[in-house]
Amino acid sequence: MKQFRMTTLLIATAMLLCACPDKIGQNFIYIANKSDKKIAFQILKNKQDETFYCSNVGRTILFEVESNSTSKLDDGDVYSSWDSSLKLLTVFVLDGELYEEYWQQPCDTIRKYVPILHRYQLTLADLQRMNWTVAYPPEE
Repeated sequence: MKQFRMTTLLIATAMLLCACPDKIGQNFIYIANKSDKKIAFQILKNKQDETFYCSNVGRTILFEVESNSTSKLDDGDVYSSWDSSLKLLTVFVLDGELYEEYWQQPCDTIRKYVPILHRYQLTLADLQRMNWTVAYPPEE
């Protein structure tokens, strides 16, 4: 009986010591618009693209954030998957007023008339340092 308790104790201790989280991060990020204009944004995972993704077979949908407000972007556990499957987030911030005007247009028209105001390339360390809040305009 004593050996059974000792074995159980060793197994329990080993389980506690090895119970490491398989995901790092959290389930959401914030987009803080600290400007006086509405913005639109898009987040691409593991892509270092220079321009945002848009669709020629349907409407291009980006998220919008009103001026001087914050939006919580909850994408399940995507932002907590900083392991072998998630290395980089690219965030495009666009002029929200112009995006609203052109969002139903073909991709080349949107890219021509809706400027990218800022492009972030963020690692896990960047997001942790920023307290999981991407601010526009950027805070140095």
